[in-house]
Amino acid sequence: MNKTVSVHLQGIPFVIEESAYELLKNYLDQLTDVLKQEEGANEIKQDIEIRMAELFTKALEPAKKVVETYMVEEVLKKLGDPSIFVNGNETSEPHEPSFKKAEKRLFRDKDQAILGGVCAGIANYFGIDVVITRAIIVLITLFAGFGIPLYIILWIITPKAKTSIEKLQMKGEAVNYESMKMEIEKTAEKIKSNSKHWADKLKKDRTIQTKAFRFIRFLSVATGIFLLVIGTVLFVTLFLFLFVDPDFIPAQIEGQFMSFGTFGNLILENDRDTSNLFWGIVLTASSAIGLFWLVGIRLLVSFKSTVFRYSTILFSVLTVAGILLLTLTGARIARSFAVNGEVEKEIATIHAKELTLDISTAPASEQDGFKTISKGESGLLKVENGRIFFHGIEVEYQKSADSLFHISQLNSVRGRDHQTALKRARNIQLGHQLMNNQLKLDAYFTFPSSDKIRNQEVKLIIQVPADGVVMVKNKLVYPINQQTASKAEEKPKAYIHSDGSYEHW
Repeated sequence: MNKTVSVHLQGIPFVIEESAYELLKNYLDQLTDVLKQEEGANEIKQDIEIRMAELFTKALEPAKKVVETYMVEEVLKKLGDPSIFVNGNETSEPHEPSFKKAEKRLFRDKDQAILGGVCAGIANYFGIDVVITRAIIVLITLFAGFGIPLYIILWIITPKAKTSIEKLQMKGEAVNYESMKMEIEKTAEKIKSNSKHWADKLKKDRTIQTKAFRFIRFLSVATGIFLLVIGTVLFVTLFLFLFVDPDFIPAQIEGQFMSFGTFGNLILENDRDTSNLFWGIVLTASSAIGLFWLVGIRLLVSFKSTVFRYSTILFSVLTVAGILLLTLTGARIARSFAVNGEVEKEIATIHAKELTLDISTAPASEQDGFKTISKGESGLLKVENGRIFFHGIEVEYQKSADSLFHISQLNSVRGRDHQTALKRARNIQLGHQLMNNQLKLDAYFTFPSSDKIRNQEVKLIIQVPADGVVMVKNKLVYPINQQTASKAEEKPKAYIHSDGSYEHW
């Protein structure tokens, strides 16, 4: 039975045998004595303790909870003996530090960075020149197009080498006392050199420094104000759309323009989709507004970075939630368009040589001696008395198998399943009236608003006898020419527009 004590290495707790503790304490005391005259002593000691904690954590198995003496001996052996660096105690022969390669880890190298240090980190990991990795990124960008997104992703997911331990692991060098000491000395020398270089440069031209600072500050303020304005505009727009819901869509319902909410009810399946869409828009737009305001204020006024970081995380979470709700709503709408349904019925049979199509857009009216000429266009669509009015009817001509005109109406619509689509297709109504050889047609068709807008279409199929002709406004529209009349396999088409005009090809 061995006595144990509790220790903390850079805030990480361990339970350690008393004999192992004495061994570890002697090493750290010796290290303190060695480093008392060294620059960066505290940093070296902190890195040594971090490395110890890392090695102890790896050595402890799931079932083993106590750091034993042999573990400490192995860790100290890996770290090296600091006594060889005591001033005045070096041997006459120069000591060759141990640079035995160790397991590499991928980090971003900020010491050689141009942007984020990604290319420099990859170069260290594979032991190649950093110019090669930068050239590869440029070539991928030019010829494959995804170089920049790839660089950004690697920038986000790859940690930056901050400590001397991480810098050594990035290069695949052994992590021990001597290598960490040399790495810290090298970094300190580089910082000192860079600081002197920039100090000399700035002393030569204070004017450039001042102008650069003012210009950067101007850009920061201008960008901040711009983001605040954009965020405010989005906030007002979101408020109007969600809580005022103005009638601005040029589609009439009972003689009035539609609001965004009213138009959405003609597309969305049920209240659940409406709620998901509402909250999806609220969360996504609110997050965008919050980010615009937050970044704008940050550019204008300095405040604690923790507030900025936590606020950014909050807005990011809200954005993801909003996008998920919008995606769910989009998927449900897409499902309601999954299946096409078509129904057909014959609406007229005419025994004649000539068929006249009389296309009307609105009932003719006359008041105070004035005859109505305008068509009463309703914009995108119109809703009256619970029915949606759609414009545009396709016409297809076919050869009749007998001496009669056969006129059929083909309705098509989308639905989440075939039975739903067929039910909606049967609900489509096209106004028509047959008088002798004249067929009066509406230039629009209607269906119940409860069926929602699901790509409803109407096609008029006219089967023409061999010697029959079709007239529109006293103009021959079929056959277009003798060649068309003689080719039974051809099916000429035409289109009736919302204004009642007829176009054929």
